[in-house]
Amino acid sequence: MKRFFVLAAVALAVAPMVGCEYDDDDLWSKVDQMQGQIDQNTEDIATLTALMDALSEGKVITSVEPTDEGYTLRFSDGSSIAIRNGRDGEDGQDGEDGKDGEDGTSGDSLFASVEIGDGVVIITLTDGRVIVLPTVSEEPMAEVRTLTFEDSDYKGGVSATYWSDFIPADSEYGNGNGHYAWVDEGNTMLAFTPSANAMFPGYGGHALSHYVGSDLSQGDYMHDLQAYNVAGGANGSENFCVHFGFVDDSGLGMMNEMLGFHFADGVARTIESMMVTNTTYVYNLLTNGDGWQVPTGASDESWFKIVAYGFDENDEPTGEAEFYLWREGRVGVSEWTEWDLTSLGKVARVDFNLVGSEDLYTEYGLGVAGYFAYDDVKVIFE
Repeated sequence: MKRFFVLAAVALAVAPMVGCEYDDDDLWSKVDQMQGQIDQNTEDIATLTALMDALSEGKVITSVEPTDEGYTLRFSDGSSIAIRNGRDGEDGQDGEDGKDGEDGTSGDSLFASVEIGDGVVIITLTDGRVIVLPTVSEEPMAEVRTLTFEDSDYKGGVSATYWSDFIPADSEYGNGNGHYAWVDEGNTMLAFTPSANAMFPGYGGHALSHYVGSDLSQGDYMHDLQAYNVAGGANGSENFCVHFGFVDDSGLGMMNEMLGFHFADGVARTIESMMVTNTTYVYNLLTNGDGWQVPTGASDESWFKIVAYGFDENDEPTGEAEFYLWREGRVGVSEWTEWDLTSLGKVARVDFNLVGSEDLYTEYGLGVAGYFAYDDVKVIFE
């Protein structure tokens, strides 16, 4: 049908010349040029549509390869798009005095240029519009490994039930926690070593657990391995870890040093985050009190938080991070919540302390038990 209309237009153009000798080669040449431009524009429009689809679908460019005619863009889903740089149109000739000049020719592509910027590819159209697509490097991306405390994720090869072997089989009482060492061999390389300076041997540490509960009548030291109001570990897992230990200025605490974990191979890395929540013991103390050091629980002004301290291979401080387990207004954490630890920088060791508002201290020091539960520690391996 399109060819019919082109032929009809040509027939009308040459009708007045019937009976005269006429060479129509030049006219057909122009018609073929027009058809070629239409075909090219159709192709460019399809390319433009594909680019807009890639942008809306969140694809990123993994490589940009120059070609004889332009560029080939390869995307994160394995697809690719070829973009042809257009040639500039030719200038028209000036007309003689009193006569119109000849029209110039238009460029033969909708795309004016393709530029590679910092993390982006900038595509400029001939009408001035700009499309910016993000890129990712072909270099290997950083790998994130996660300490889950699940037996199925353990890569050390020591035991098929490595993590579960640490959990008391019939008791939620951790006896102060952490009288054993552990290491996430072959994975994050995070490790824990029990305190050598605790006031009572075995007190203070990071103990494995799978005990959970929401009955605050069980919020005592006999259930100190119990995470509060959750179904299990973070993200639907079973096991998690419970931290116990803090340092204050009273000199009467069970600990003489802060405890945490470290990288067993001594390499400093960035810890991206960890999931944390309250234990039933702490939640009960802040809700109902114990009739002694926290007689009636937290006030509306009370707060209770974890403070993390990072150290490098030379034991120099790298940064700090904090997470509120309990906020003013009597608002406590009662679900697994992600804690961003990137502010620590690259660390070889992380120590944790528990700190409360002034009203939570007595002459014996911090009145709240120094517990929190944690899981899914994410470590960046570059």
